[in-house]
Amino acid sequence: MSMILAAAALWGLLGLFAVTLNAVGFDGQQVAILRILCAASLLVVGGRWLLRGVDPRVLAAHSPRLLLHGLIGVLGYNLCYFQAIDDVGVGVAVALLYTAPLWALIFAVLFDGESVTVRGVAAALGALCGVVVLLGQTLSSGTGALSGVLFGLAAGVCYALYPVLGRRLIARLGPDPVMASGFILSALVLLLLPGTWEALGRLAVHRGEWAIWGALLAMGLFGTLLAYALFTRGLRRVNASRAAVLATVEPVVAVLGAVLWLGERFSPTQWGGVVLILVSALLVAIPGRHRVSGSSPADPSPDRPPPRG
Repeated sequence: MSMILAAAALWGLLGLFAVTLNAVGFDGQQVAILRILCAASLLVVGGRWLLRGVDPRVLAAHSPRLLLHGLIGVLGYNLCYFQAIDDVGVGVAVALLYTAPLWALIFAVLFDGESVTVRGVAAALGALCGVVVLLGQTLSSGTGALSGVLFGLAAGVCYALYPVLGRRLIARLGPDPVMASGFILSALVLLLLPGTWEALGRLAVHRGEWAIWGALLAMGLFGTLLAYALFTRGLRRVNASRAAVLATVEPVVAVLGAVLWLGERFSPTQWGGVVLILVSALLVAIPGRHRVSGSSPADPSPDRPPPRG
């Protein structure tokens, strides 16, 4: 249990590290690019053990699916999430990200034939109300708010698609190789884009500024690799539904950090929207017994909660 809580807390700190980079001129897209490159570099240098025991021919055979999984679940998620942080702040961005369990529930119904649950319907309505409340309040805050809300919701969709696209890959290769390949393949794609070299050039200007390099390293090492390692190993001792509940520590840490450390302020209405979304995520995470149809509760991730990319 402690491993799951520690992983969730580390993920909750990602937004705070990102704001450090935003403050010196890196936009959300550049922060996402640098995080992926940092994590991929650490994996290449010191994470070969993650691919231990995996036949390279098997990886090559699954490369199209691994690439799609990486582009959506890793690259797409990071670009959308960190852009949302840049546009609307950590608190609102992480609340919108946590619509992911609801998207996962929808995907489970559409793609896996899961039946609709009473909890699922209540959670969907609660999350919808929470998003509407946040949208109304955030739009009144100024420029970039609408795009930030849309990016936050898109991050939730990409997060929810991680297990949908990766379920067969994880069953065949294991979670560690799938995570490692997602970051490495995403980094290789990014190296083909001019924006990546612009971000690296801007980072080079800040050489010797240890606060900036420390924030980037913390995102790659602690907020990505260590958090993922703790989470996957914690799942060996905690069942998936309980882990999903424990993982909601992440938005709590993120919101409290945004308020206490960054000085972000929420109106009572915005707090209501955040609470609605988090309660809705918990409704999905905690198995229910009463169903509209079917015999067992819909689980957005039958094997494990979706690991953060």
